[in-house]
Amino acid sequence: MTAMQPRFSDKVAIVTGAGQGIGKGVAARLAREGAQVIIAEYNADTAAAAAREIENSGGKAAPYRIDIADAAAVRQMVADVAAAWGHIDILVNNAGLAQTKPMMELTEADWDRVVDVNMRGTFFCLQAVAAQMIRQAPAELREAGPADIFATTADQAARAAAAAASLAGSYGKIVNFSSVSGRRGRPLSTHYAATKAAIISITQSAALALAPYRINVNAVCPGIVPTTMWEKIDEDRASLFGAKPGEAMAAFIQQVPLKRAATPGDLAGAVAFLCSADADYITGQSLNVDGGFEMD
Repeated sequence: MTAMQPRFSDKVAIVTGAGQGIGKGVAARLAREGAQVIIAEYNADTAAAAAREIENSGGKAAPYRIDIADAAAVRQMVADVAAAWGHIDILVNNAGLAQTKPMMELTEADWDRVVDVNMRGTFFCLQAVAAQMIRQAPAELREAGPADIFATTADQAARAAAAAASLAGSYGKIVNFSSVSGRRGRPLSTHYAATKAAIISITQSAALALAPYRINVNAVCPGIVPTTMWEKIDEDRASLFGAKPGEAMAAFIQQVPLKRAATPGDLAGAVAFLCSADADYITGQSLNVDGGFEMD
């Protein structure tokens, strides 16, 4: 029996927020399956440490210190990665911030900080990487150009159909991290929930805009994952409600039909699937990876 070829051999992947938590797990999984992974992370030390771990395990990784809220810095990162490795095949938009605070106490600074990273950062990373992926697409797709599926001329439709018929497969995979908090309101994290709902919408819009170039755009919506972010949520809720550390997370887990929290590996498996050829016919979707916490 011959060994299976790693799914992401010769692929270059950027994973934002990959210095710890879910992003680190996703980066390790993609590297284990053959990808060259760029650890795009605000904290240079954790980025370097995560890259070393992957390299020590036999994978390929490189750290890149980035503030994804800075659109110009994001565009420079994409240019640097493309110059160094020649192409970008996968983007995992994982970086994000959460804050637990009653809606009526939110300040403009609270709002701007979360929105700038979660919504602005996700969009401009997607836009910059998508531009590079379009440059890499076959000429037939680039020449067919963008089309509005609601107002496409007969000529545009014909050119797009001809390109689609002659070219199979995908020319880029983008996975955005939303959250189950993007599925319905959260009075103690209104701004966070708003950004995660926006990411679902951005994912759908981008899937339509990039479909002519055979670039797939999907999202994953995690539930409870015991990471540094969730530890802070638990601490903040304990402070608000006079609970003991760990009680808030335990209460959430009791609402999960599978009666356990997710692991970074659970999310990494879902992301790896969406980045693989097995998901070439999936785009514009938002997948809950939450043990059944939300079902929609």
